[in-house]
Amino acid sequence: MFLAGFLVLLPLAFRNAFVAYLIWGWTGLIAIENYLFGFMAPVKLNFIFALITLLMVLLKKDTERGTLNVNATVVLLLLFFLQGSLSAVFAYDGNSLNWSLYDRFWKELVFALLMPLVVVKRYRIHAFVLVMCLGMGFHGLIDGLKFFSSGGSHLVRGFVKFGDNNHFAVMLVMAVPPLLYMASYSKNRWLRLAALAVAIITIAAVIGTRSRGGFVAMAAVGLWLVLTSRKRLPALTVFIVGIIFVAAIAPADWTQRMETIQEADQDTSFMSRVEAWQVSSAIALHNPLTGGGFHAVATQSVWNQFRGQKGLLGFVDTGLSSEIFRAAHSIYFEVMGDMGFSGFLIFMGLLLNALKNGVQISRAARQGGPELEWALDLSRSLAATIFAFLVGGLTVSIAYTEFIYMAVMLMEILKQEVQRSLSEQRARSEVQASGLKGVPTNSPITLSAGAN
Repeated sequence: MFLAGFLVLLPLAFRNAFVAYLIWGWTGLIAIENYLFGFMAPVKLNFIFALITLLMVLLKKDTERGTLNVNATVVLLLLFFLQGSLSAVFAYDGNSLNWSLYDRFWKELVFALLMPLVVVKRYRIHAFVLVMCLGMGFHGLIDGLKFFSSGGSHLVRGFVKFGDNNHFAVMLVMAVPPLLYMASYSKNRWLRLAALAVAIITIAAVIGTRSRGGFVAMAAVGLWLVLTSRKRLPALTVFIVGIIFVAAIAPADWTQRMETIQEADQDTSFMSRVEAWQVSSAIALHNPLTGGGFHAVATQSVWNQFRGQKGLLGFVDTGLSSEIFRAAHSIYFEVMGDMGFSGFLIFMGLLLNALKNGVQISRAARQGGPELEWALDLSRSLAATIFAFLVGGLTVSIAYTEFIYMAVMLMEILKQEVQRSLSEQRARSEVQASGLKGVPTNSPITLSAGAN
């Protein structure tokens, strides 16, 4: 069945760089290789569409080609790429996953850096948001339906690309704000209802993970959306209804597990995470410029070298000294251990710059009036996704998931689109104020205003 779909998508990709780029992003987010069997299983579809996209971009096969401007987002992404490359080169010996994780890392950053070349203007921005929803929303839909059909007993476990249930839960929460945006702005009524339904089902999937980190991220995003909404009372009403909905469908074991959050200092599972943070920061202190390489803390030989060292968290006594390595269990300590303090600063700069872009979009969009309300709401949705990553990432190591770099670069593109729209509005206002409405269409003044 998918072969038939592939034979349709392939010629579409060769027609336009933007279409190829959308398919490339979708095959990555949906992790299509996890769903294919038989002769299609070994076919690297994501790689195929990546090559087609690069070819189409090089050949300039696009009706509305954008430009890659030098801005803070682009500079930080390039610095992050260089930092990751250095960390991979100087990684500790025995780290068998270093280069495989680096291979995924650099491809994700290349995808993000190519975005300004193909995602231009409002309709393409919306098309890309739709791809983000179709990719991650698919996973939430599948597991959410299983959760409902099993009466709440289905345990959402995640899968190889996205990690275990805890990693998967945070990524599902990150997908909810774009889904809610599509539910508000899709022109087609059925598409709006479908997006809303998938958002609700995805929330059920988050509950199905039994992840405490996922629950905290979900609650934080709910409050964020209420506080940043243009219509706070309706948003607060929806948030309260959401709480009632969660309480109604959550199984008893989920409630019992969430109650243990307040006993974190007595929870062996949580304290083992703290131990991993200590070791990760100890690696960074020993290698402040390059870190230990990708997956450093989860490498047995590296863990043996730094086991028992408390790093930046010497004030916490975990009472543990595990002989078996642990995952980083935090995006912050993950990057710190992998790339050192220099990589950590670039990583945080990238995320904080995206949130700053969101604030700038909000201020500028208000000047544009109703014409730019869509940009204001989209910036808040993307900010909510980034906020979910920042909060949920406190206890899970998903620093290199492509979804966050998509959101970060899309925020930059949205800012540029708002600036372009405001420039057009000012040009129209200047023409009207000068009484030039009746100037012939071949007038250089009229042509200049249209070009702006």
